[in-house]
Amino acid sequence: MSGAGARSYDVVVVGAGPVGSLCALAQARRGASVALLEANPNVSKRLAGEWLHPPALRTLRDFGIELDTQPRSSDGKGFAVFPEDRSEPIVLPYPDGSLGLVCEHEALVSHLREAVEEEPGVDFVLHARVRAVEDHRVTFTRHGADESLEAALIVGADGRASTVRRSLGLWTSPRNCSRMMGIALRGVTLPLEGYGHVVCGGPGPILIYRLGDDSVRVIVDVPLGYSPRDLVALLSDSYAGWMPATLRPAFVEALRARRFLAAANALRPRATYGSPRRVLIGDAAGHYHPLTAVGMTLGFGDALALAEGRDFRDFTNRRLRATRAPELLAMGLYEVFADHRVESVALRHAVYRRWRESRAVRDRTIGLLACENTSIASLSLACGAMATRAMVSELPRSCDRIAWRRARDIVRALSVRVGWVLRGVRQLRRARNAGGQKDQRARDSLARGFLMSMPSRAGELRPSRPEEVASPDAGKALKNASARLVSLQGADGAWESEMAWCPMLTAQYVLLHHVLGRPLDPDRRRLVLRYFERSRLEDGSWGLHEHSSPHLFVTTLVYVAARLLGVEPDDPSIEPARRFLQAEGVLSIPTWGKFWLALVGLYDWRGVNAVLPELWSLPRWMALHPSKWYCHTRLIYMAMAAIYPLRFRAPVTPAIAAIQEELFPQGFDNVDFKAGRNRLRDGDLFARPSVWLRTGLGLALWYERFHTEGRRARCTESIVRHIRWELQTTTHRSISPVSGFLNILALWLRDPNDTDCQQALARLDGWIWEDEEGGTRVSGARTASWDTGFSLQALATVPDFDGVGSARRRGFDFLGRQQIDTSFEGFDEAYRTDPKGGWCLAGSWHGWPVTDCTAEAVLGMFAADCGAASTTMLGDAVRFMLRGQNRDGGFGSYEARRSAVGLEWLNPAEMFGESMTERSYVECTSSCLAALTACREHFGEVANPEVTTAVSRGEVWLRRSQESDGSWRGVWGVQFIYGTFFGVRGLLAAGARPGDPALRRACRWLVDRQRPDGGWGEHHNGCLAGRYVAHTESQVIQTAWAMLALLEADDSNWTAISQGARFLLDTQETDGGWPRQDGSGVFFRTAILDYGLYRQYFPLHALGLYEQRRRARLDLAPATEVSG
Repeated sequence: MSGAGARSYDVVVVGAGPVGSLCALAQARRGASVALLEANPNVSKRLAGEWLHPPALRTLRDFGIELDTQPRSSDGKGFAVFPEDRSEPIVLPYPDGSLGLVCEHEALVSHLREAVEEEPGVDFVLHARVRAVEDHRVTFTRHGADESLEAALIVGADGRASTVRRSLGLWTSPRNCSRMMGIALRGVTLPLEGYGHVVCGGPGPILIYRLGDDSVRVIVDVPLGYSPRDLVALLSDSYAGWMPATLRPAFVEALRARRFLAAANALRPRATYGSPRRVLIGDAAGHYHPLTAVGMTLGFGDALALAEGRDFRDFTNRRLRATRAPELLAMGLYEVFADHRVESVALRHAVYRRWRESRAVRDRTIGLLACENTSIASLSLACGAMATRAMVSELPRSCDRIAWRRARDIVRALSVRVGWVLRGVRQLRRARNAGGQKDQRARDSLARGFLMSMPSRAGELRPSRPEEVASPDAGKALKNASARLVSLQGADGAWESEMAWCPMLTAQYVLLHHVLGRPLDPDRRRLVLRYFERSRLEDGSWGLHEHSSPHLFVTTLVYVAARLLGVEPDDPSIEPARRFLQAEGVLSIPTWGKFWLALVGLYDWRGVNAVLPELWSLPRWMALHPSKWYCHTRLIYMAMAAIYPLRFRAPVTPAIAAIQEELFPQGFDNVDFKAGRNRLRDGDLFARPSVWLRTGLGLALWYERFHTEGRRARCTESIVRHIRWELQTTTHRSISPVSGFLNILALWLRDPNDTDCQQALARLDGWIWEDEEGGTRVSGARTASWDTGFSLQALATVPDFDGVGSARRRGFDFLGRQQIDTSFEGFDEAYRTDPKGGWCLAGSWHGWPVTDCTAEAVLGMFAADCGAASTTMLGDAVRFMLRGQNRDGGFGSYEARRSAVGLEWLNPAEMFGESMTERSYVECTSSCLAALTACREHFGEVANPEVTTAVSRGEVWLRRSQESDGSWRGVWGVQFIYGTFFGVRGLLAAGARPGDPALRRACRWLVDRQRPDGGWGEHHNGCLAGRYVAHTESQVIQTAWAMLALLEADDSNWTAISQGARFLLDTQETDGGWPRQDGSGVFFRTAILDYGLYRQYFPLHALGLYEQRRRARLDLAPATEVSG
């Protein structure tokens, strides 16, 4: 009946939702007089529970409520989970053919209220807003007047923010874990009719089910941190792609028409049912994510058990026993589906595997979820087995250090989270009916296990940056940046800028000319000294790079070079360096410095460790044979081995004699050089020589006393032949000037008129950059092919502004001329990989192709003109890249790894690390995967089954080498941002979809490291320790890398991307370029490089992709929602 009725009842139920209405019916049918209070008659129109598991459906039928014939309802057979890898869905039907029911929430509430109004023992009071609850009394406001009801029992069925719960002094403020968006689609079909579809892959899971013959409900889980004004675009570009194809057009159309409802999600486990006179049921007692549809079933069980219970204590004990397993499973499943942390992903994949393998496991899961099985022991057994399987599956099948570290982190994280959940469950048992502090302690423990769904503090999971972020228009910036990049193109079609390092090479250039007796011309001398002056550190010394601490090695070489060029020792440009050298002691200079000083006559050869040419005569199968070494290291020590037996020392001129005394003020003849052979300054070292290396060096010195001259002569002659071959196959430039200078010396010492030596001398200017402002700089590498490939890829993302089209064509033509199109005769005897088909960092003249340079050249040509490359060219390129793949699936740089064991423990280059052998690099692997898949897509005839296998193996290596936090460590750039940029590219190229867990972790890692100004910045100091170190200011190049990764991965955090774009726009200069900042390249862990064009084409590329996506989002939603 309606109306206020009598003022005294047996039971007052607060809240007339499904659970409250059923409770009123159950109490009335056991003979109680009941008042049912509802404040808002329209509350049923909100987005709320619509899926009833079989026990809930049976309960309704027992009360005579039939929903099957309703037009807005349908049978529920169970659930089908669609994994993020787009594999076959996993179907979990209800056991024994039982059925649940799906009914529109408004229709469900309407039927229950009709039953309530027809029930003679119930007074249904609408518009009753409860103001106060005490034992036996409820006070409420109705139509502006205060009223009261008295009752022996007051039942709180008034939802999460329950007034009844609050009256008991219990915590009621919800801690939201996500938002849900409800969209109704018309005239669509489901892949598996009758099943609830749980779709993984988006930023959050999606639940889809049929409501009636012509209606399908889509519930989208949206993680916190997304701007409400951005939701339409977010759902369109980050969720639509994961929808079943039959639903996708209707989904996007509904979003554009803004036909959706929204609600917040929060999770709270049941810890108490209140008190004997004020009882909590349904969401007032505990609530869960709608993904698992467990809420109404548990709520109906509460209502029925309360009516049937003997007393409150009995009711509480029975309900806590009956609800604990289903609610923990519901909370755990949401955590597993929604959390992208690496341990959750491991557990999710273990769940997928077990569900696919075992029908019994599927039945047990759905039985627990549907509240048919309420055994906590059954749940514990199942969850323990899943967690164990997840941990075991992550254990590597190899000795790879990164893989084992990742496995350790996963096992540790999973163990810790499971431990907190178990602790929280124990605390929930102790907190029964206690509430207050004990309830909160249990929640806090569970929150440390359920990191995604139960924020441990009210402020957690709040957006880390302002929600209202404008998406700036980058059109003008793109036009200016494109014009700037086009203006930097050379007449030959190439882009190239200086790869700036340190003055070490320029100093060695001077020392070489001194030894050869070839003084520099006056203009060159002036410009070299200008460079020395401009590259000094603040204290007057020189470092291994622009931002380095003072280095004895570099400072000594530059000081000696400046003195040989005629600078006086007291000249202000070098006087501070002389004081530094005398304070630190030149005797402690690293071995390379000792070697060069000995050649010039400033060090005694007795203080230099032996470099044995006989090493090259060892059997090639031996791990220590130099052919197994990294090519740069191999070639440097090959030339040193040719020079060392001669112990050449340049004539001691007056200048040399003076410098001897300046470097060794105690007197050159008084220095015990032999004792200083292994003395090394700590500040110059990456790592001190290992005991194994020291032992080896000791054996080498011992061998020097007993070697035979005949054998040494044969070994040296063989090395000289290798040096000639190296010069002749690199147009007499060598792989780099580091070894090139030594190659020249090795030949000159045997014949000053040697033809190869003279040609190499004539080619030295090819390494030099020279201008009035910066002086003369010898670069360690040239980068024309590398820069051109990336420039073309950047220009491909922008509209066809003036000059862009012709620039792309000329760049394409340049790259087409730079491929090495023939094998080099004798490459195997020279310890080389067949270079045919590859591109070098510089150009074909260099003769040393690299896997990733080849890949980026191919990608650049595809970007410029996809159909113009020849099949022959691409086939050769593919075969070259495949020759660079390692046994572990990753790709090396110049060649595949040749040593089965690591040789870093024998690294003699004290200043550098990771320089002894090739290895698999994330950059090379990712670039090769991208190029191979592009060739397979556009030129299928060059992609044989070997390519498919190589891509699969490369993907496996990339996944295995990802750090547990989601990042990858790069080797050729600074460092984790660079590596993560390439790691994302590689996985996408291998076929990973945007929702792939590895991609999500990588993007999450990047977003977590965004700076307040919108940029990203990583300091190069982290390269020394191999860990991430945040920079004190944002870096343009690293911001571009991070944005490219997020954009290419289609990451849903548009706020972070927009802020990155704003940073790039704010830092762009008037000429369209970006300012010079810290060097972003690196090699051998310590050498920081500044690639001049990185700050031109990477920001352009990032803004190009950003603008494409921004415009696509504008097409999906009103402009006011996505731009500003």
